[in-house]
Amino acid sequence: MKIKKQLILTALTILLISSGPFFGFPELIDKIFAVVNGEIITYSELKSSEIEMTRYLSQQYQGEELEKQLDEMKKNLLNRLIEQKLLLSYAKEKNYDVDGIVELIIKDIKKQNNINSDEELKAALASQGLDYDQWKKQLKETQTQQQFIREKIGSKVNIDSSAIMEYYKKNIDEYTVPAKYSLNCIFLNKENYLSPSVLQEKMKTIDAELETNSFEETAKKYSELPGEDNNYFLGEFKEGELDAKIEEASYGLKEGEHSGWIETAKGYYITQLIKRTESTVTEYKLVREEIENKLKMAEQEKLLKEYIEQLKKESHIKIYEEF
Repeated sequence: MKIKKQLILTALTILLISSGPFFGFPELIDKIFAVVNGEIITYSELKSSEIEMTRYLSQQYQGEELEKQLDEMKKNLLNRLIEQKLLLSYAKEKNYDVDGIVELIIKDIKKQNNINSDEELKAALASQGLDYDQWKKQLKETQTQQQFIREKIGSKVNIDSSAIMEYYKKNIDEYTVPAKYSLNCIFLNKENYLSPSVLQEKMKTIDAELETNSFEETAKKYSELPGEDNNYFLGEFKEGELDAKIEEASYGLKEGEHSGWIETAKGYYITQLIKRTESTVTEYKLVREEIENKLKMAEQEKLLKEYIEQLKKESHIKIYEEF
């Protein structure tokens, strides 16, 4: 059974704070890398997180950027797990009741992935190398930790209206929908013509027909855009997405008007403006909540980092070996 990305990412998130060994790595070869308030971090746990993070990053990045992200992840992996264990050790002391939340999350995962029973869910997780009982335990630990963060950090986060408005004004480009325009075209591919004179004669023929026929009719007859269904629709574009020469010649057109010939590296174009949608700024009231949440997340991350550093000073952390 295949399972949707939603479930994969959920499983990944909770694996990052796993307190138990990854069942793919036998206990007998486990090595202790660190101890955090009596909770150990083993080789199998580190390797498990590395595998899952590698899988996740491989879905998000490619090439050199992927290599960069992987290197950064590996450098910070042990410290990340130490911080997660640290938070979890304090969170467990609170004895939060998160069973109801966990069941709701599992129910939602089943619904989103069209899974009808626990047995189907277990099979789906097993197909990705995850043990259901361990997965559920880790999910519970995640919710316990998040409850602790909300209590210790979330209550201290307060974003006032002036900060939200200031962000909106300073980052207005984020909330500006760029102008868009749709274009038809007549395209002649240079590679299809053995001599410039033949190409020039073809262009003259098209010019003459445009004087008496519609653009669409002429384009259907002559345009050499690849595509079986439509050989003349160039597409819908935002400013800056097209070849600069084509954009410059097309920008000043009125709807229905067409340009003259435009030479590019690939060939010659005549473009016709079908429709233009002007640039618009999204109203503040429509994005206020989004901005507030973004600022809250940034402030919470800052406060959490400070709080973790404080906990490190008050806790027993022993690193035996770097990963």
